[in-house]
Amino acid sequence: MGLFGKPKEEKERKKLKNQVDKLMKSYGNEKIDGDAYFKKMMDLTTSYKSKKK
Repeated sequence: MGLFGKPKEEKERKKLKNQVDKLMKSYGNEKIDGDAYFKKMMDLTTSYKSKKK
C-alpha cells in the first residue's frame, strides 16, 4: 500500500469480487435461477471490462 491508500483499480476489483460473491450466494441459496444468474454475471463482467479500458 502506498502513501495514498489502495489504487483505484484494486478497489474496483474488490467491489466486483463482492458483487460476484453475493450473486453466487443468491444462486446457491436458490433465490435466483440459472438464467438470471448467467445474465447478471455477464453484466458484471462486461461492465468491469468496459470500465477498465
